[in-house]
Amino acid sequence: MEKKWIARLLSGIVPVSVLTALPLLIAFTQPAQAAETFPSKSIKFTICGSAGDAFDSVGRAISPTLAKKLGVSVLPVDIKGPMNVDFFNAIREAAPDGHTLGFVGGWEWLYYLVKPGGPLKFDVATLPLVLAMTTYPDCVFLSAKSKLGIKTAQELMSCKLPIRVADYSGLTPGAVALKIVSKDKGFDLRPVVLNSFSEANMATIRGDVDILTATPSGTLLKYVRSGDYSPLFVWGKERFVNLPNTPCSRELGISQDLEGVMLRRLFPVPPGVPKDRIAKLSEGIKATLTDPGVVAWAKKAEQPLTYETAEECTERMASLGEFYRKRSADFQEFLK
Repeated sequence: MEKKWIARLLSGIVPVSVLTALPLLIAFTQPAQAAETFPSKSIKFTICGSAGDAFDSVGRAISPTLAKKLGVSVLPVDIKGPMNVDFFNAIREAAPDGHTLGFVGGWEWLYYLVKPGGPLKFDVATLPLVLAMTTYPDCVFLSAKSKLGIKTAQELMSCKLPIRVADYSGLTPGAVALKIVSKDKGFDLRPVVLNSFSEANMATIRGDVDILTATPSGTLLKYVRSGDYSPLFVWGKERFVNLPNTPCSRELGISQDLEGVMLRRLFPVPPGVPKDRIAKLSEGIKATLTDPGVVAWAKKAEQPLTYETAEECTERMASLGEFYRKRSADFQEFLK
């Protein structure tokens, strides 16, 4: 059609009125540009972990399903570094286009809310959260080889002997919470610093520590069933489904400010990612966590999956951060 109009124009037979309308006609006959879609390329799934650890394993387990829900490839990459600084810097410095998604523990995040500055040169709260994956409350376990002579949570809190608790991360959540309780209840809790959860687990089995605080996943429930250690209580306002005979902290009269002590896995993105893209990522993660295949995997691993929205998680982390900052003098030995 364009060629015929141009031919008529060159032959001098096109009216002036048509010449005026020609640019508009040509513009409207061009193919329409497709609206930009998101995601339009692969997602870099940055995991705050190391090959084979819990975060790496969970991140890689859910990646294929997340890829199906988002319609693009999801490429897991482990980045950790000392005090997790490399991970947080990698998220902050990535392009704010929504194609970089982080995966980090809530307590690694909380550390920098409680102790701002240090090796991290920016406020971690400036990283927007997409969603939080929650699984189960933290639990206080007693080593079967402990020499304390106690069997219950009540006996723990009235114990007159020094109690050794495993401290195996930058801010071991349950150990810090228990330290606060020890200040309120008057028992003597002393951290034993270990390099990893694996070391802490073995130390508990050997009786090198009395108390291990950790989330009661299938791995730990195996040791409960074998009699290597026993659960004293879980943090929260209700009992945990997989430990129905174990009391919760509310039953024991422990501060309700500590009821948020549970495993959270956060999904942060770089500052500046548009809200509609955050919403799209959130929908994809929710769909992943409710996918029958992922639910079956979680059930087999004895990891019941729930989630908190970005708003709920941000509010919870801010509340916990404020509480822990106020009580930080009570657990200075845990802030490495």
